[in-house]
Amino acid sequence: MKNNLLTWAEVDLGAIGSNLKALVALAGKRNFYIPTRLSKKKSQATSILSVIKADAYGHGVEAIARLLQSKGIQFFGVSDVSEGIQLRNIGIKKTILLFESTLASEVKSIVDYQLTPTVCNLDFAIALQRYAKRVKRRIDIHIKVDTGMRRLGIWHEEAFDFVQALFDLNYLRVMGIYTHFPSADTDKQFTQEQIKCLYDLVTRLDRSGLIIPYIHAANSMGLVGYHTHVLNLARPGLMLYGLYPHASLRGMIQLKPALSVKSKIVLIKEVKRGQSVSYGRTFFAKRDMTIAIIPIGYSDGYFRSLSNKADILIDGRRCPIVGRVTMDQIMVDVSSVKSSRAGMLVTILGKDGREFISADELAKHADTINYEIVCSLGNRLPRRYIK
Repeated sequence: MKNNLLTWAEVDLGAIGSNLKALVALAGKRNFYIPTRLSKKKSQATSILSVIKADAYGHGVEAIARLLQSKGIQFFGVSDVSEGIQLRNIGIKKTILLFESTLASEVKSIVDYQLTPTVCNLDFAIALQRYAKRVKRRIDIHIKVDTGMRRLGIWHEEAFDFVQALFDLNYLRVMGIYTHFPSADTDKQFTQEQIKCLYDLVTRLDRSGLIIPYIHAANSMGLVGYHTHVLNLARPGLMLYGLYPHASLRGMIQLKPALSVKSKIVLIKEVKRGQSVSYGRTFFAKRDMTIAIIPIGYSDGYFRSLSNKADILIDGRRCPIVGRVTMDQIMVDVSSVKSSRAGMLVTILGKDGREFISADELAKHADTINYEIVCSLGNRLPRRYIK
């Protein structure tokens, strides 16, 4: 990290709060009802599980978790045991779901820190049962069902017998069951088939007296893009941070990007027509030009694939990167910014005047997704929080 803060990420906590409010309002409109689940015909609003894995998508998990807990969030989703312990150590008291299937060697930490593991194999479940019984503490679990992702989870056609077996383990309390959508943004039919698989399973479990309180599958795209009567817990991640999993959702919910990246010009220099810039000589000046050196590079999470493609903002104007992105620096054509000087503020990601560089724009240049842009920049740069 650049400890002199020549380059840094800013996280707008107010934007996170605003996005949460919009997501809660949307979830409140997604009512669920399963015929055998409720004794009376009434529906309930869908709850929110905030996904804050990967250091809250590069936004800083400790600050984001504290903010969300203060806003009344009851469920948090993280990748693994170490992330769960980190949340407990900063005072997060609510349910912390571990998405990754864990090893038997980690059951002690799971039970001792009262984390909620995902269970999808019987050996792990038995290991949990043994340790929980030894310390006389019941542990809540969620079951993951594979409906087509082919990653973690018990295959849906085998899940009924598996769930029955888990209900027989008296120190485990089955509190949730879920699946994951691999293509909610690209394949609506496949996603709807996944929902049907989960619905059929849960309905069969209900009719057998195996009642599981929380059913979830809806990530950000699933929450906004799909209506279903089976899911009563939504798992927004990306949209908490003001980003859209698909452009079609922009008109359906208004979000505010929370992450921006700033830097400062460290040097101004002149380049003559015909001279090359940076490694590999991939750029030759077609005219005399002024370039600025800015201290951000691929070691900071600013991808080398942005070379000769991306812009930055200086004084509200777009300035193109010239030459290859290096490990610690980029070169930018600032010929159009007559006031450019060393120490001047620049915007790598975010808004300056009427111009805006989004994570989606950078992702398009880098042939990746907006998730990777914010995770890479947010995790490698020092962060400042604004309220």
